[in-house]
Amino acid sequence: MNKLILLAAFFSFSLSAAEVIQTNAEVDDSRHNSYKSHFITYFGLEGLNYEVPFSFRGARQSFSERQQELWGGRFGIGEEIYLGGGINTTTRLEGYYVGTLFARDVTAGSDNNDVDIGFTKRTGQVFGVDASQSLGFIFDMKTKNPFLDEWSYMTVEPYVEIGVGVASAYNRINYNYDTTASGVQEAYRLRVTDQILNTKFAAGVNFTSSNGYFFFMKGTVNRFDITKRKSVGFSQPDGQPTELIDTSDKSVKIDPVITYAIGGGYKF
Repeated sequence: MNKLILLAAFFSFSLSAAEVIQTNAEVDDSRHNSYKSHFITYFGLEGLNYEVPFSFRGARQSFSERQQELWGGRFGIGEEIYLGGGINTTTRLEGYYVGTLFARDVTAGSDNNDVDIGFTKRTGQVFGVDASQSLGFIFDMKTKNPFLDEWSYMTVEPYVEIGVGVASAYNRINYNYDTTASGVQEAYRLRVTDQILNTKFAAGVNFTSSNGYFFFMKGTVNRFDITKRKSVGFSQPDGQPTELIDTSDKSVKIDPVITYAIGGGYKF
């Protein structure tokens, strides 16, 4: 998650000289009025670790249940309603995708560098849609732009959010090691498909500029209830016969999944 932390630090640098100047004052008509209702659209980058149920014990490689790192994005639209007294509520509808975007084959070579005797490839992705409702408190700040050396207004909105959604997850591992009939010969291939019902709780903060553009940071705890898991593949440890895998499970429990996100959007 260090990548998200570095990006957040860069975007929030402009707040280093911020000074709170009002909580619910009259807003100049020439700039964005955060004390009115708005429609919003936004896009963010996020990452999560998804638990994958790989299980194989071989002579050269073994695999066990582990957390797989996934990265991707989320796009959303919604309506923000100002309730008065610095309090607003926002209804959101979002779609997202995260996956092993930079995964590559891991190969094992023989003494002849032109010959590969083994490889391992892991692939994973989660995609879905969420509907959520948030409650926030807004106040204005005056901040200095570090690039243009001028002062401008910004609205800060810490908020909490609850939501529900549906998602699908796909995780696959493909391993093979072969040093001819006189050496190690083993393989493992598994494809796991999950259907997910998600309930989530999140906390975050929006920083809205005087022209309606905003930057956000958010952390979310997702409870992924896997309503159906399908596993298909085979296992062939060294010197043993191939065992086919074809199972279905309608009640799988995994630990809560935490996601971190940063992004931006526009209020109109």
